[in-house]
Amino acid sequence: MERLAEEIRRKAGEAGPRLTALRRHLHRHPEPAWGEYLTASMAARALREAGFRLTLGANALRPSARPRQPEAAFCAAQSGRALNEGADPGLVACMAGGLTGLWGDLDLDAPGTPEDERGPLVAFRFDMDANTGITEAADPDHVPAAQGFASCHAGCMHACGHDGHVALGMELARLLGGLRNELSRSLSGRIRLIFQPAEEEGEGAPGMVAAGAVDGVRALFGLHLSMQASRSGDLVCGTDKFLATTNFEVFFTGQSAHAGLAPHEGRNALLAACTAVTNLLAIARHGQGASRINVGEMHVSETPNIIPARAWLRGETRGENGDINGYMLAEARRVVDGAARMHGCRSRFLCQSHCPGAMSSPELVDLVERTARDMGTFREVRRKADFWASEDFGWFMNKVQEDGGLAAYLQLGADRPDGHHTSHFTFDERVLPRGLELLARLAVAVLARRPD
Repeated sequence: MERLAEEIRRKAGEAGPRLTALRRHLHRHPEPAWGEYLTASMAARALREAGFRLTLGANALRPSARPRQPEAAFCAAQSGRALNEGADPGLVACMAGGLTGLWGDLDLDAPGTPEDERGPLVAFRFDMDANTGITEAADPDHVPAAQGFASCHAGCMHACGHDGHVALGMELARLLGGLRNELSRSLSGRIRLIFQPAEEEGEGAPGMVAAGAVDGVRALFGLHLSMQASRSGDLVCGTDKFLATTNFEVFFTGQSAHAGLAPHEGRNALLAACTAVTNLLAIARHGQGASRINVGEMHVSETPNIIPARAWLRGETRGENGDINGYMLAEARRVVDGAARMHGCRSRFLCQSHCPGAMSSPELVDLVERTARDMGTFREVRRKADFWASEDFGWFMNKVQEDGGLAAYLQLGADRPDGHHTSHFTFDERVLPRGLELLARLAVAVLARRPD
C-alpha cells in the first residue's frame, strides 16, 4: 500500500495546474441552483472519460422530491447560456428541467463477483451551485478580477468555494480512474462520486437521496473549503452541530388605494411586511440551544403614489436540532400572522426547503485523522469542529447513518481574504492538490478494510 500511496501523491501533485485551471473556469462561469448545466456536463464528461459509470437526469434526481420546481423559462435560459459557454449538448439534454444532479461509479471488483463477496461502497459528494444576489468585486486587489477569472455573470458568483469542490471531484475521478488497474489488485468495492446541485438554499439533496444516491453507501465523505479551517495547511477531520434549517417565503395581500387622495381606503401590504421583518428578527432565542433567523429578501411592486397591495419576503430559521428549529418556525408563523392582521392584510406563509441537523460519525473521523497524519503535509490536524451553519449534506449523512453506514464532513483549510458569501471571497488554490491526495487516500483506506 505504500507504493500506491506514493503514486497517489505523485499524481495529486501533477494535478495542481489542472485543478487551478478547472477552478478558474468554473469560477468565471458560475451557475445558480437548478441551472448548473455547464458545471454538471463538465463533471459528467470527466467521470465518463475516467471510466466511471454515469447516472444522471431523472435517474439521479427524483423531480417530485425537490422542495421547489424551477420554472421552465429559467431552465431554458440557463441551459441555453450553458450551451453557448461550451456545455455538451447531449448531456444538457439529459438534464432538461433542471435535473442537474449526477453521480459516477467505479467498480473495483472483478466482473461476476458474487454480491456477498463484493467490497463496500464509498462515496464522496461535491456541491456545484454558485451564490445568487452577489456581484463579484472588481477591485484590482481582488485576485479573480486581477487575474481575469472573475464571474462573467452579474449577480452570480462562486462566493463559497463550490468551484474548488467541483474541481476536486473532477480530478479525483481522473486520478482514481487512471489507477483503476492498480486499485483493483489491492482493493475491493466501489467508489461513487456525487455531484449535487442547489446546495445553497438546501434544495438539492432530498431529490438525490430519493433517487438512491447513497443507497448502500458504507462510508460517505463531504468536504468544504476553509470555513472553520481558515488557514492553508489546516484540516478539520469531522464536523458536528449542523443546524437544522427551514427556508420560507411570505406573501402579504392588502388593498391598493390612491396614496394622496384616499390613503385611508388602503391596506398597506408593505407596512405589514416591514412590521413582520422587525418582529421576526426580535423573536426570543431558544434557551436550550442555538437558534437563528434571518430575512434576506423583500419586494413590492407598486409605485410611490399607490398604497401597495402586495408584498413578498423570504427568510430562514435555524436551530441546533429539529425541535429548536421547529420553535423558531412556529414563532415566525405567529409573528407574520399578527403583523398582517395588525394592518388589515392577509398573509400566506410557505415553507420552501428544509435541512436536518447532522453529526459526523466518530469512527470515520478517526480514519480521516489517521490518514491525514500519515500524509505528514498538514500544518494542523483538528479532530472536530462545530459547524453552527446548515448544509443539505445532512440529508445524505442521516440517510447513510440510518442505514448503518458512516459519514463525515471534512473542512480543508485555505487562506482567504474575506468571508464566505461576500463579493471579495476567494481562496488559496495551492491547497487543492493536498485535498485531492487526502480524498484519494481515504477511498483506498475504506476499500482496503476487509470484512471480519
